[in-house]
Amino acid sequence: MENGSSITTFLFTAYGDIGFIKNVYFTVTIITYLLIHLVNTIVIIVIVRDRTLHEPMYIFICCLTINCLYGSNAFYPKFLDNLLSDNPSISRTGCLLQIFAIHTYGSFEFSILALMAYDRYVSICNPLLYNNIMKPSKVTRLLCFTYLYPVCIFTVHILLTIRLPICGYLIDKVYCDNWSVVRLSCVDISINSAFGWFVTTVLMVPPLMLILYSYIKIISVSVKASKESRSKAVKTCLPHLITFLNYCIATSFEILHQRFDARALPHDVRVFMSIDFVLLPPLLNPVIYGVKTKKIWESAMKMFNFGKMQTLIENVWGGKINSISQ
Repeated sequence: MENGSSITTFLFTAYGDIGFIKNVYFTVTIITYLLIHLVNTIVIIVIVRDRTLHEPMYIFICCLTINCLYGSNAFYPKFLDNLLSDNPSISRTGCLLQIFAIHTYGSFEFSILALMAYDRYVSICNPLLYNNIMKPSKVTRLLCFTYLYPVCIFTVHILLTIRLPICGYLIDKVYCDNWSVVRLSCVDISINSAFGWFVTTVLMVPPLMLILYSYIKIISVSVKASKESRSKAVKTCLPHLITFLNYCIATSFEILHQRFDARALPHDVRVFMSIDFVLLPPLLNPVIYGVKTKKIWESAMKMFNFGKMQTLIENVWGGKINSISQ
């Protein structure tokens, strides 16, 4: 294995020897994967089909849920395959593709959350100018930048990784990430390390600053507003704030796990820290927005007849209770 060009497959060591319980893990994981597809698809269908939801805020929510499917499809299929494998592995090409997909998913998520914060800022702080500021052409430009900017940066990032000769083949994770592959190189990786910190900075700091700026402005306006306006602002921003905090915590786990020695932590904790950002956000985001965003919830109830279904269940269940009590 000394010849870097001969490494065509990487082995994942984080799966460990899970024995017969792997079938339980597989069942839970595939249910989670299918549930992610179900709840995200429902939100996407509702927003696409309901013309009253063709507004910037809901377009951004739709983009967020599409990104959840993108990130889930980059992770879960190979993860499920490896759960049933005696030798969890991935080809070098597949590993590089997974790196690109998972890293761009993370950047897209952060950037879309920043756009959503900016949209809330304009809506609450400049309501009379909202339609002039958030024009369809501007929303289109913002979304194009949100997707093209990370793709361009990560293309350079992945090319710097591809050029490295690889001498190792063991990855102590359950999926491929750039730093785990870079550390297997036979040569000096200082350029890759420095560029990695640069990528983390330019892709996380600007969105974070925009989000903080937006919320500072929203708070300053809400403090001076009436109680009713403050309540409305809280209801409008709460789903986004929950989603943002959830993603920040998940991403922080992954960055800490990548860059610092986490071997002192229990194995299961390390694995959860490494997959948290592709596990919780895709599952919770559509639920948060579906339940907390009134217009999406009402549209979904109407579109899928969930209201009639709920009434039917309540009537049937109520009838059973009455018959038992009699």
